Amino acid sequence: MVNKISGSRYNLTDAIIRQTDKVNASSSKKEGAADRISSGRSFQEILNEQFDQGISFSRHANQRAEERNIKISESDLNRLGNACDRAQQKGIKDALIVMEDSAFIINAPNKVVITVVDKNEMKSNVFTNIDGALFI
Repeated sequence: MVNKISGSRYNLTDAIIRQTDKVNASSSKKEGAADRISSGRSFQEILNEQFDQGISFSRHANQRAEERNIKISESDLNRLGNACDRAQQKGIKDALIVMEDSAFIINAPNKVVITVVDKNEMKSNVFTNIDGALFI
């Protein structure tokens, strides 16, 4: 598998592909391929939706999410995209977006997640270089 790197960041597509490979490897022992294909939305549908949303993760953010075992669902991506839109409307460039168990520092105009922090690290962390915060 080849990661498409653009500048100093790459799209969440790479992470989605890695997660899909992990799920397919573990679920192939439990069920047949026909069951996996018919049990939900296709990878292509999820990928198209991701491109429509426009959220991407920097290499640093993706590494942090994997290190901290932070799972980002499709609905989380939608919520982050909506939060980015709201931040842009208010003129926020670098936003702290806090969800239930995670916090994201996002460059709102570019819709790029700069870093990800889990709830344990939120308690002892100081967030700097942000213009605003959204709690979703």
